[in-house]
Amino acid sequence: MGSANRGGTRRYARIFASLAVALVLVGCGGLGLLPYRTDVQNTKFRSYKQVSIAYDHIMPGFTRVSDLNDIGFDTTSSPNVEALSYLGIVERFMPRDSVKFDKLDPSVRSCIDARDHCTALVFRPERLHREHAGNWFLDVLGFKRTAVNYGWSAEVVLLIQDGRVAYKAMSGRPNIQDDRVSPMVSFEDMGAKAMRTVARAASL
Repeated sequence: MGSANRGGTRRYARIFASLAVALVLVGCGGLGLLPYRTDVQNTKFRSYKQVSIAYDHIMPGFTRVSDLNDIGFDTTSSPNVEALSYLGIVERFMPRDSVKFDKLDPSVRSCIDARDHCTALVFRPERLHREHAGNWFLDVLGFKRTAVNYGWSAEVVLLIQDGRVAYKAMSGRPNIQDDRVSPMVSFEDMGAKAMRTVARAASL
């Protein structure tokens, strides 16, 4: 008699546990729907246009390194600035010898010839807003992940020779808008699977 009661108790415990799982899986479709957003703003520039205007103020052959901070390209405190050595410059402008030396811009050739007197600064200002839309619970568990990225990013390369900018180049994405949705299991499939689990537990 006691073993039968214990068996019945375990059976009901499994049913209630399975039902709880079903409620979570099915009910999460209506919970945690508020999107959450992260911002990446590693620059003082507020727009791509501002970067472009500051870039236009850099005059190769005239602008000194000490002038860059006033223009907006902070060489000391920017978290996104990269300094390249002579070898880094060669690798960037002639990757795996895919570009011949004599095809490079004369200013780049002169800087490379200067070797230790030539360095490069690479700035990557950007402002990105990454918004995770849809169900936060499913996003965290990896069932469904919807991300919307929008904003802008830029890359400014400056070759420095003997304390002055010898060459400049700018590229980037002035208007970023990407929607990415990862594969997922549908709510219907999840709910059906959960209900089958409850039914199996109840039949034991």
